[in-house]
Amino acid sequence: MWSKMVDMELTDEEKLDMMMPCISTMSNQPDYPYGLKICLTEKEIGKLRLSADCEVGEVIDMRAFAEVTSVSVEKRDGKETCRIELQIQRLALENESTESTGDEDE
Repeated sequence: MWSKMVDMELTDEEKLDMMMPCISTMSNQPDYPYGLKICLTEKEIGKLRLSADCEVGEVIDMRAFAEVTSVSVEKRDGKETCRIELQIQRLALENESTESTGDEDE
């Protein structure tokens, strides 16, 4: 059974918390937290057998195994914060936008 997919998009309040003084509008803030974006070069695209003709807006199904490389727990102002770093080691991708549903006429 697959784990439930969770949308990591930042709320408007989280975006405001991240705003730097030089940025005047929330529209300049990213929708997702820094570090959740990964970049694949032609080497990784080739290893994953992903078509390089992907288009912006397409959805990619991604499954990953990652090793926990660091765990840090800290208390600040009476609040406990936790940070876990993961190193993705195994990755599988599938282009969901072009996946066959099996309903097409042959």
